[in-house]
Amino acid sequence: MTDLNNQPACQDLCDSNPNRMTEINDTPFGHSRRTALKGIAAALAAIGATSMATAAQAASKTYNVCKTTDVPVGSAKMFAVNGQPVAVTQPKKGTFKAFAGWCTHQQSPLSNGVGPIQTSGANMVCPRHGATFSTTSGAATGGPARGGLTKYTVKVTGTQISITA
Repeated sequence: MTDLNNQPACQDLCDSNPNRMTEINDTPFGHSRRTALKGIAAALAAIGATSMATAAQAASKTYNVCKTTDVPVGSAKMFAVNGQPVAVTQPKKGTFKAFAGWCTHQQSPLSNGVGPIQTSGANMVCPRHGATFSTTSGAATGGPARGGLTKYTVKVTGTQISITA
């Protein structure tokens, strides 16, 4: 059985081990307080509660992730940042994007470890059930995921890529 995008239906796989946890570089990933506060800040800003959004955003921190040469043009690579998976992409030369490295379908990491993320054209492919996400926007482009990836602010200074998370 396949879904509308000719991907294998995952109902049996999804239900077979709902507590499956994948580790990257021997570091278990969980949702941190900082990640939750960043999401709250974005939601508050979206509804116009800017003073509360500013306070929540203040809990964010900047992390040096990698060098620009670590992520080739047209690719995506997973890094562990403060115990969390972060996907960094370079969809076109000199343009870097960063996203939470969790598939929005069942919160599995987008790769089986730190290193390259499988891509297909301009999309990252989740190894667990084949959900796809844009390397440019993080939007879900194919099921079973229905929501996009959380975006991080990227700053490039010389050859250093850093994110605010």
